[in-house]
Amino acid sequence: MKLKIGRRRLLVGVAAVVVLLGVAGAAAGVYANSVAVPDLPPLRGSTDIRYADGSPLALVGRDDQLPIDTRHLPPHVAAAVLAAENPGFRDEHWFGRPSRLGVQYTRILIDAPNIGTAKLALIARKVEDRYGKDTILDRYLNSVYFGRYAYGVEAAALDFFGKQAAELTPGEAIVLAAQLDSPGDGAFDPTLHPDAARRRFDEIRKEMPGGDGAQFPAGTLTTAQWEQQRKARHPEGVAQYLADKAILDIAALNLPYEGARVITTIDPRLQQALVKQVDAAADGSVMHGQPANLRAAAVAVQPGTGRILAYYDDARATPGPPGNAFVPITLAAAIKAGISLQSRWLAPAEMDFPSEGRLAKQGNPVRDVKRCPGGKPSCTLLDAQRDGLRLPLFAVASKVGAPAIVDMARACGVGTMWAYEQDKLTPVPLDRAGKELAPKYFQAEIGLGQYPLTLADEANLMATFASGGKRATAHIVAEVSYAGQTRYHADEHTEAALDEGVARDVTWALAQQPAGRLADGRPTAAATGEWTLAPTLAERSQPPGQFQVDLTKFAHASIAGFTPQLAVAVRVGNKGDEEHVLVDRTGARINATTMPAQIYRQFLAEALAGAPRFDVPQPLALGDPNTGNAR
Repeated sequence: MKLKIGRRRLLVGVAAVVVLLGVAGAAAGVYANSVAVPDLPPLRGSTDIRYADGSPLALVGRDDQLPIDTRHLPPHVAAAVLAAENPGFRDEHWFGRPSRLGVQYTRILIDAPNIGTAKLALIARKVEDRYGKDTILDRYLNSVYFGRYAYGVEAAALDFFGKQAAELTPGEAIVLAAQLDSPGDGAFDPTLHPDAARRRFDEIRKEMPGGDGAQFPAGTLTTAQWEQQRKARHPEGVAQYLADKAILDIAALNLPYEGARVITTIDPRLQQALVKQVDAAADGSVMHGQPANLRAAAVAVQPGTGRILAYYDDARATPGPPGNAFVPITLAAAIKAGISLQSRWLAPAEMDFPSEGRLAKQGNPVRDVKRCPGGKPSCTLLDAQRDGLRLPLFAVASKVGAPAIVDMARACGVGTMWAYEQDKLTPVPLDRAGKELAPKYFQAEIGLGQYPLTLADEANLMATFASGGKRATAHIVAEVSYAGQTRYHADEHTEAALDEGVARDVTWALAQQPAGRLADGRPTAAATGEWTLAPTLAERSQPPGQFQVDLTKFAHASIAGFTPQLAVAVRVGNKGDEEHVLVDRTGARINATTMPAQIYRQFLAEALAGAPRFDVPQPLALGDPNTGNAR
């Protein structure tokens, strides 16, 4: 009887345990199902910016992380990491347990250092179930910290061996894998602790399939070598300009810059040649030893593609008034309207233009200190454009109309011009017809180059003429990829911007500019221009007629021109917002034909070394020579 009672109690107890286990299991299942599987975010990391030929330009980011497609790596790279971290990675996942590597990657993924072990294991198991071991391994290789600020195997290969991960030998892969045991203090860094590094190397080699033949490498970069290499990769000075410009352009494309590999259009040879002329820190440059307030900027564009081949400007491309360097646009609009380069125009000291509201009695006639060749009262439009005569060019702009000049600027590749709106200089995109923008923003002063634009647009409009009237979009970003997958490739097609005959006549006119002729006598098609020092507030507040702008004191001076191979724009101005009269280190005043033209000629001479000579096309002499305001 007691046996029966005992057995009954035992059965009841067992049943209770089973019920409790079932309840617990059900509760655990409910809990497990309630734990969400995190999405895999896009691989992020440093922005790897490169020259057009693929050579490194700059690495942007506090730490080094360069995502790649690890499926294309030699097998021994992943094998070394697995031998060091998780030899049974491919076989684990029994009794619902995740692999060690899966747990480690999940910790990186969710970034929760204080999470409990059980919950971490549960999430890791679900991550492995959802994404698979190959994806987990790829993410781990791209994310794990190796030391020396290097996250991921690509950055680690660069920081420890100065090469890409695809180039690692089996021995080098094992050395990198050894760092994962203690990345923070370099306990297994061969250059710091050679005995410990070799001991750990041997341990990993024994675990690694096919590792018997791996040799301990002798080429690990020392800490000093690594720091020097890293400093060279992270941008400063000129490289910072280029890196910042590329990142801004990537953002404008609505693409993330973290983790991006960016191929720029910058030609390293041409970039070096440009820096040699415009960087004040470069010995022998035109700007070396000049007054501290002076700043030079320059951009070179390839005609027919829009590729910016060399760039020296701040990242946001501060605009400036081009002055007479804008004259190709005015000429093209005039010729299109039937006005000949041989038409004659008056050029007195000052002149009223009632239709434009420029009157002497109001204190604002159009004035000039320059005269026609030989002191004659009038000259041809060809002479006026070459010498930058304000009155003839203003008269042409007034006759053609500001809307037509705006349309021509947009057609030739100018994307934005700046104009004053409520006493504030404001960017005005040229995305509408000229009649919608002028005279609201732009008046006949556009013919004098009054309205600022960027140097890239200035160079690109010249590239349009160099291409016979075909416009491309200026760009510095050629390609953007993430972990080996290309997301953006620049469109370099051209569109007809203006009649080829108009482009030919303008090119011939610009080739008459002596400031654009190179030292060996080769011509270029060029235009020079200046803009005067802005009047002070006190000067602007004087009654009409009591203050006149000094037309010989310049705050901006520029030259823009081209050959069939290259279009270039150069500007010399003031640093910052405060304007001073431009003078060089000798105290001589600067104009467009001095310092800017010197930079332009010396850069082009080096850039075009060995290139075919530019043969200036003969003009078609389009337009009516009787369309001027003088006979």
